[in-house]
This record gives sequence, C-alpha cells and structure tokens, in this order.
Amino acid sequence: MTEEKQVTYKMFLPESMRARFKSICALKQVSMNEVLVELVENWIKESESKSDRDKGAA
Repeated sequence: MTEEKQVTYKMFLPESMRARFKSICALKQVSMNEVLVELVENWIKESESKSDRDKGAA
C-alpha cells in the first residue's frame, strides 16, 4: 500500500514556545513533526467522537 501524499502546513507561535517545544522534543528524541501530527490526530478523533455524541443526543 502506498502512503498518502504529505503536505506542508505553516503555523505561527511565540519564539519562546517554539524553543521550549524543540528542546523537549530533542530530550525525548522525537521530531517536532511527529508530536504535532500525533496532537492533530488526537484532536480530530476527540472532535469526531464529540460530534457523534452530540448527534446521538439530539
């Protein structure tokens, strides 16, 4: 199976926050991209499940 095409996304955050994030990722030996993808995936899952619950309550 081929992997889905990857696209870039640009975001803005304070320099100090980026520095802290980069440092923690380096300490944990994970890439910043890996962490961000995981966070977005989790947010999507939570949002979709909340949306499903809201539909069931109507």
